[in-house]
Amino acid sequence: MKRTGRNVYLSGTVRLDAAEFVLTDQSACLQNILVDERRGYAYKVTFASTYPNVTNPARLFRGGFGIYSYSRRELLRMTDDQAAATLGFTRDLAVDNRNVGIVSSVFDTSVPAAATAATNYQNQYVVKGDAMVTQALSIGFYYGIETQVSYYIEMDEYDVSDDEEILLILNERSQDARGIQ
Repeated sequence: MKRTGRNVYLSGTVRLDAAEFVLTDQSACLQNILVDERRGYAYKVTFASTYPNVTNPARLFRGGFGIYSYSRRELLRMTDDQAAATLGFTRDLAVDNRNVGIVSSVFDTSVPAAATAATNYQNQYVVKGDAMVTQALSIGFYYGIETQVSYYIEMDEYDVSDDEEILLILNERSQDARGIQ
């Protein structure tokens, strides 16, 4: 495995009403944000954050979100039970290799909404150090604070051999006991 020197930067907004998978009770959703099925490449997430709109705090979309290695096809085949486990409703996220990272919500009920917009959003994330993304990246979030989240993600690209790619894919799915293939 060798770093190519190419960095990938992703930003955008995931909306509950436009997501590829929404729980039946409309409490959470998952949306695919990257598809790269080229053989011989993998990505390592190095930074993740909400993407704040400081010019209009009413459009901050400050809810937290999870980063997952699910493809659009996998999201479309998910059941509510599988999604609930993926999103951490029924099991811990730390044990799921498909969960690459978590970005914390900057919502703080102890201060007014305008002041919350100025909170330090860039250090409230966790990215698994050994997590590599081989084909797809998705965002998932709980509809508790916002009906949408804005994200910013930085990744490093790696050249991987055929054997390394197979091992990375197996590692991604090794703790996926929910049967999503």
